[in-house]
Amino acid sequence: MKNNIYLHFATALLIATIGVTANAQSRNTQRLQVNVPFAFNIGNSTMPAGEYNVSIVNPTASGSVLKISSLDGRSTAMTRTTDIIGWSTASAKLTFRHYGARYFLAEVWMESESTGLAAPKSSPEKTLQRQLGKAATIYEVVAVNAR
Repeated sequence: MKNNIYLHFATALLIATIGVTANAQSRNTQRLQVNVPFAFNIGNSTMPAGEYNVSIVNPTASGSVLKISSLDGRSTAMTRTTDIIGWSTASAKLTFRHYGARYFLAEVWMESESTGLAAPKSSPEKTLQRQLGKAATIYEVVAVNAR
């Protein structure tokens, strides 16, 4: 009886590990192209409005590093993310937290994935949120091209 419990536990652990590895590999190959119509912040970096490639640099079980590069090659930023569980999305998208006239990257959702990537709030965003004393409005930008 005890051996059966260990066998079931080991099997479940193996299946979970394979699932995480497959998810990381599928996310690693996906790239998004988005047209962001406003300037926005990623961490302490300010990115101008424009077209961007979004890719995951190193997917891991607990989070990833996200790289956002302008198509003209002038702007690049990277941020560490944490995984968030949600519903599978039909289209890839970026979500931003909006305070007054400023936008901050909040989440990235790859096409047909039920796990998204959440960007941490930066010090400038936390300061702005305290100054304004209100919650952010969420703004979504759907990817132009997901590969």
